[in-house]
Amino acid sequence: MNGHQTETVGLRMVAEEVARTLAVATHAPEGSFIKTPLMYPGGSAVVVMIAQAPGGRYLVSDMGQAQDEADLMCAAPTFAHVAPRVAERNGVAFDRRAFFVVEVMREQLVGAVATIAGCSQEAVQITALKIAEARTNDAADLLYRRLAHVFTPARVARDAEIPGASTTRWHVTALVTVDGRPAVYDPVSSHPTAIAAAVTKYFDLAQLDTPPHRIAVVKSKAALGTRLGVIAGAARVVEDSVPDSTLERLARAA
Repeated sequence: MNGHQTETVGLRMVAEEVARTLAVATHAPEGSFIKTPLMYPGGSAVVVMIAQAPGGRYLVSDMGQAQDEADLMCAAPTFAHVAPRVAERNGVAFDRRAFFVVEVMREQLVGAVATIAGCSQEAVQITALKIAEARTNDAADLLYRRLAHVFTPARVARDAEIPGASTTRWHVTALVTVDGRPAVYDPVSSHPTAIAAAVTKYFDLAQLDTPPHRIAVVKSKAALGTRLGVIAGAARVVEDSVPDSTLERLARAA
């Protein structure tokens, strides 16, 4: 066997080892549990159960794991609205608790497990995003009221748009004008999607010849983890508990 063949065999062995570890199966009297490589927003893996059904067929279910994840986020009402739509779109059942399919043939098991795992993950992701959006809207209302108090309403434009260096017009929660210099303020949640959107906006605004001051207001810097450094590279980051004087100082910073 030449060197190229040896390398090919070695690669195949490595690839097969990786594939085996991506999904792990455990077994119990009530069924077998497949730990998939998919993850919920909270960081736990999506697990799907396969149970024997009459006639040599199978039941495939997420056992209500997505519902449990939503409960941990205190988002059960939102999840109850999202989950049935996800199930309908993917052609599976949802019984107000779990995603599942019944009477699955053996040759359909791989697809059924993948579909149920995907539905379970998707429903939690959508729920988390909707909760984050609602909290951001509440935070935006509070932030605007604070800025209007600090600078007077005449100096604060709510839900404004400002063009970046790319000429993309970016939405900002509040645009404050002090001494002829604009400053943009946004509440930014710890959700990865919200952080990515904020950073993209701030970097584009930073490329302007005369960039506005950029202030990201967060609930907790600690909750951002390593993403704090990402935002801090594009904007000043402050917690929403800072005094009004800090918000004013940031608008006047050189």
